[in-house]
Amino acid sequence: MNAVRKWKAQASAMVVALAATLAPAASAAEVVTLQELEELALQNQARWEAVDARSARTVAELDAARATKRPTFWLDVTGVVAPGSEIEQVQTIDGRSVNVRASPTLRESTAFRPNIRYEGTIGMRAPLYDGQSRASIKAAEAYHAAAQASSGASRQTVVALVRASYLDWLANHLVYGHAAASAEEAKAQRERIAARVQDGDRPGSELDAGRYEELQAELVAADALAKAVAAKRYLESVVGVALSPEAEPDGELLQIESQEADTDAGLEIEALERQRDAARQEARMHRKARVPVLAVIGQTGVAGVNDSAFPMYRLGLELVVPLWDGGRAVAMGHAADAQAAELDARAHDAKVSRNDERQRALTDRKNAEEQLALADKLVSVSEKRIGQALASYDLGAGDLEAVANARAALREAQSSRVQIEIARADAILRLVGPN
Repeated sequence: MNAVRKWKAQASAMVVALAATLAPAASAAEVVTLQELEELALQNQARWEAVDARSARTVAELDAARATKRPTFWLDVTGVVAPGSEIEQVQTIDGRSVNVRASPTLRESTAFRPNIRYEGTIGMRAPLYDGQSRASIKAAEAYHAAAQASSGASRQTVVALVRASYLDWLANHLVYGHAAASAEEAKAQRERIAARVQDGDRPGSELDAGRYEELQAELVAADALAKAVAAKRYLESVVGVALSPEAEPDGELLQIESQEADTDAGLEIEALERQRDAARQEARMHRKARVPVLAVIGQTGVAGVNDSAFPMYRLGLELVVPLWDGGRAVAMGHAADAQAAELDARAHDAKVSRNDERQRALTDRKNAEEQLALADKLVSVSEKRIGQALASYDLGAGDLEAVANARAALREAQSSRVQIEIARADAILRLVGPN
């Protein structure tokens, strides 16, 4: 008898402690919807730092690639002290006076006399045709598009994870609700038995049986509550925020209407296809490294020696023809082609998996909707069996074990119905895809 009381006290304490964290008074309940948690998860800045940084990098790389098509300017200023290069005025054969640079020989006394030589110019180079630059721009654009698709795919993955963990929390919360109700019924039954035993209508042994059933129901409720608490904490880690102690899942989610299946390929597949296209553009860029480059070049400024300064400028065309780079461009192109082939295969596999998942979701929805009608009937029958067992017990034709078995069967039927309802909602959410 003492052992039974001890078990009862431990089970009751466990239920009370766990209920304080998850099951506050109904008036204080705070219903948290799935959509709210999806939005919170997507607003978690810490989660997207790496994704945003990768996207920002591709934007910078695209800007750098486009810059190769624009003219470049530079300022070049030099000044040295060295012998020679003196300015001399000479007479040409046609009688004109011109200034030339001349240096004394070693035998002359001014051979090592220092002179200040200086030059300041502004240079310009404007590409007219650069096939590699054009290809690098297209490759950078493709990589930027791939990064954006990958960012969207990452967000879809987070939403899918939030949905799965939310449904798990909802399932455990509902199972606990049924278990707690069963424990309350067992407690009320034990109190009725105690009153009848005290009145002498029932033998004292039935009180022990009633307490045993009450303890069993409380232990089942305690286990269900522990699982609900764990599911809630996992959901909090997925979302990245702590929910209030009064937070409860939205049971209305189980009433979600069936919708047409989403035929979109999905951002994960799009991301792989974008990455494949980027790799192909990169291979083209490496092959374009062997194409000649034509550019306009120009320079203007002043140059002088000591106190003699002269204007200077030049304008012309530059043609650069690559001859041999040791085979590096060809090898890099082959590597990019191989990467593109790998990504193409992965995209194809992802499409097959996507179609298979869609078909599984359709099948799961169909099966769940068929099973749900049976589960409703099973719960209804189980509730009637409890009434029959209680009536039989009150009339003295049955015992408490039959009542306990009927109550356990009802809990199992209710749990099965919850799992079927969750499976239906999960299948529908998988079909419509993340928003």
